[in-house]
Amino acid sequence: MFQLKEEIFHNQSQDAPMTDSDYLRSRRFFIAEGCCANGIVTLTTGAFLSGYANSLGATDSINGIIGSLPLLLCLLQMFSAVLLESMRRKKAILTAFSLIHRLLLASVFFVPLIIENPAFRLLALIVIYGTAHFFGAFIGTGIGNWILQLVPSSIRGKYLGKKDSFAFGMSTAISLIMGRVMDWFRNADMEQQGFLVVGCVVFILACMDFWCLSSIKEPESVPHVQKLKDSILSPLLDKEYRKVMFSYMFWNVALQVAGPFFSVYMVTGLKLDYTYITFLGLISSTLRIIASWLWGKLADATSWLFVTRTSMGLLGLIHAGWLFMTPETCYILQPPMQALSGIAWGGIAISVFHLQYHYAPTDKRVPYVSANSSYAGLSGFLATLLGAFLLKVLPSIHVFGFPMGGMQMLFLLSGTLILGCVLYMGKLRTH
Repeated sequence: MFQLKEEIFHNQSQDAPMTDSDYLRSRRFFIAEGCCANGIVTLTTGAFLSGYANSLGATDSINGIIGSLPLLLCLLQMFSAVLLESMRRKKAILTAFSLIHRLLLASVFFVPLIIENPAFRLLALIVIYGTAHFFGAFIGTGIGNWILQLVPSSIRGKYLGKKDSFAFGMSTAISLIMGRVMDWFRNADMEQQGFLVVGCVVFILACMDFWCLSSIKEPESVPHVQKLKDSILSPLLDKEYRKVMFSYMFWNVALQVAGPFFSVYMVTGLKLDYTYITFLGLISSTLRIIASWLWGKLADATSWLFVTRTSMGLLGLIHAGWLFMTPETCYILQPPMQALSGIAWGGIAISVFHLQYHYAPTDKRVPYVSANSSYAGLSGFLATLLGAFLLKVLPSIHVFGFPMGGMQMLFLLSGTLILGCVLYMGKLRTH
């Protein structure tokens, strides 16, 4: 694109030592890149993905499993770590794979233009979405480490909070606009055409994201030749980091046993329209933007572990509270629950990202974090399969006249497990 932004593959200044202004400029471009990436995530997950899959005939269980495919593909991060750690410069492969990832996500929405058979449409959605996240999982840890190489630890909390705030400001604006667009198409009985517009927006954001990534400079890394066996086992043999990995596995099980079904429930269970869902997203994101900055400052003043446990504990209570979410109560409960959720995720997003790097040895960050992401992702995917199974077998009951369906029970289970995870993380040392 524009000759693949030539500087990715041939940048004469890349061999020169980076200056302070290079670091500052690169950090700013990563903030812009985060805005584009979060916009893409907003339009290819949650209510938009659930609504699109539902329009292609996906059941609630299949819908949830589709949303959890990225977790399964996190397994690839252990393999990617072996390759990335052997490279002095990683920018070219990270940027190219990132572009492929985003373009494939955009192409998902054009499936109905090519395939007429409903069953094959759904299959194509699963294959393309899975392939996209194959590339996304391959680069995830590498880009995370790239960010940390550019940000001194003394300002890391403040920077990550700022980056998250800008990203979710952008995603909120995109969500509001596209939610309104989708409702207009849905009311006109043209929902598929609306998803084509979503695909076009994702394509534009993918191009912008590519431009931002290719404009960021990369500090030189010292190559490490690592065997796949060591990449898989070394983090588990590290007594202190093993606790971190078990914490992340516990967290992913607790979150993902119900996580993919929240947006499904809003679309198919509560039958909320896209405009109202995006309005709720505005509440959540606005408070998340403010909270991210405050959580970041709190992390710098206390510890990342404290922020992680506190924000997770709040989310656990929120998930459990969804037990009482019904079509009759949702318009009363949704606004405060979404507000509290935004505050909780403001801390979780930056702390969960950073904590896994924080406990890893500096010279082994990529393989350690890749292994952690792989094990945690697999745990989360299996938890989603368990959630999909429970969704089929849990009965709908009435307690004191109050209706409780399978999804509501899943939300209670998720909240209880998250609180258990918070208690387990007390085993980690603060440093």
